Amino acid sequence: MTTPDDAGTPDWNDTTATLRDLFAKKDAAGDVQAAEPELTTFEPGGPVAVVDADAVLEADGRDAAAQDEPAESPISVNGTPEPGADDLLTASPVTETSSPDEGAVSVAPVEPAVVEPPPPSTPPAAPVAAVTPETTGTPPAPAGVSDDLEEEVYALSAPVSGPVVGDVLDGYHLNEELGRGWFIASPVGSGPSVDVYARPEPLWATAQAHRALPRFTRSGALHVLEPVGGEPVAAPLAVPTALASLRELTQLLFALERQGLVVVDLDPDAPRVTPQGVRLRFPPRLARVGDVPQVAVREGITPPEVLAGQPADPRSGVAVLGALLYRWLTGRILPPEGASDAVLGAMTVGGVPQLLRGMLGPPEERLTPAGVLATLKTLTAPPLPAYHVAAATDVGLNPERPTNEDSYGFTWRQLGLHGAAELVLRACVSDGMGGMAAGEVASAAAVRGFLGSERSTLTEMVWDANAAVLTAMAGRDGGCTISGVELRGAALHLGHVGDTRAYLRQGGAVRQLSRDHSYVAAMVASGQMTPEEAQVSPERNKVLRSLGSLRVPQENYVQTLDEPLTLVSGDRVLLVSDGVWGEVPDAELFPLLDTLPVQELVDRLIALALASGAPDNATALVIERVR
Repeated sequence: MTTPDDAGTPDWNDTTATLRDLFAKKDAAGDVQAAEPELTTFEPGGPVAVVDADAVLEADGRDAAAQDEPAESPISVNGTPEPGADDLLTASPVTETSSPDEGAVSVAPVEPAVVEPPPPSTPPAAPVAAVTPETTGTPPAPAGVSDDLEEEVYALSAPVSGPVVGDVLDGYHLNEELGRGWFIASPVGSGPSVDVYARPEPLWATAQAHRALPRFTRSGALHVLEPVGGEPVAAPLAVPTALASLRELTQLLFALERQGLVVVDLDPDAPRVTPQGVRLRFPPRLARVGDVPQVAVREGITPPEVLAGQPADPRSGVAVLGALLYRWLTGRILPPEGASDAVLGAMTVGGVPQLLRGMLGPPEERLTPAGVLATLKTLTAPPLPAYHVAAATDVGLNPERPTNEDSYGFTWRQLGLHGAAELVLRACVSDGMGGMAAGEVASAAAVRGFLGSERSTLTEMVWDANAAVLTAMAGRDGGCTISGVELRGAALHLGHVGDTRAYLRQGGAVRQLSRDHSYVAAMVASGQMTPEEAQVSPERNKVLRSLGSLRVPQENYVQTLDEPLTLVSGDRVLLVSDGVWGEVPDAELFPLLDTLPVQELVDRLIALALASGAPDNATALVIERVR
């Protein structure tokens, strides 16, 4: 090789001859390797640069396609063809002898490749100088290695399968794709657009009908949903509204669990608020318990164990609803790391952060559908009602009645326990029967027996009062009437025997709950006496049923309500003896029951009875729900 000329450009013929030189080396085991061809250039006073031979071949105008063509006479080492020898150039047959300890290497003659010089307009040295360290400032790339960074975009090799927008399938024209197999479609003839599912038989189509699931019909391969209507659930929601919607969807989870099915995906926009409750526009994606579901990931919805490829469990559906509840309450998508303590702690309704933590925790710690329903029952239970109770009694003005034979009483038991709050208010008025010995003993025993009964029904409580009267009287002639009520939370129950009365003021109207078990009441019921005649009849104090007159309970002897009545704030229950209702007509009593405060009411009723002469003992007890 010659040195560069005065212009610093190497002689082209020498460069070509250098490319044709072949070198071979022998490794320590005696094997022969063909050396990579190298091109060396020298700059005056500078270092030696090594240039890739392929770069020179491209620079001198050689056709790139020709590089891939096999050489006419392949190079052989020791008579064996060497792969890739078509890329090597030789000027003439060469034999090179190495040092004595390395042995001799023989290279077979090869026909020289013809390399045309570059066009005169292209400086031949430019490609060589472009890779020298002095020009680029970086070391050259090793032979056969490219430092070019290129990105090639490959077209999808899998063809699009399945129906697409514009197709007509089983009598429906697919108008809009909603993803995951769903389309908005319209009948080919005429009719409103509907949602259709255009994939093979889905698992949700095998589930039993449920009020939260959309109804569907089959049209060939399509599943055509009936329109649900209603409005989408718009977040954020008030906590009571969100929990009420969650309860209905959790009941769906519970029903699916009994069928061995699990919810693994749900469109957040599927729930609709309808007059019939929450219903889904699109059914959820289901899996069988124990199967590994294959689902498309939905941000903020897909349970972590489903993402991890673990078997489906009923708790997976709880995680889906937990993510939905998080969105309803916060208006945000559940982040991948889950609900933070900061976000949960910012909620202002007690029990809600704990519910979300229980629904979004690890699968082994997560609530089951039944556990969610139990928690919701506690969270959504109405607060215990509050009542005011007032009572008064008076012996009356009859000189022949020195003893007040009326008795009343009430007990109030209230428990504040987690998941087991309880309020029971029991009250009664009893009237000892006039003319009989020790009527006050009978009425007092009846009140104690009724209030102290551990029975669960009002009928049984009244018979316990009857037993107490028999015991107290010890064979003496005596008895009493009773009107008793029990409030269990807001539910009103009644037990009644005789002619004491129970009234209810509700919704601005007053009505009598009890029926008089008396002679005049039977006469009025049979049409032999008018109510006005009964009011002044001398027989009006004769009763047909009383406590203490029977030792064996009789069926239908005790009057009860067909169904408990629910009291709301402002409702009142009034219990009175005949010494009050007999002297204060309904036309005067009802307005008072509707207007006066409870303590003022009972005092006013006693005063009116006294003003009317009070021939009998007078007792009144009123209960008002104030919250």
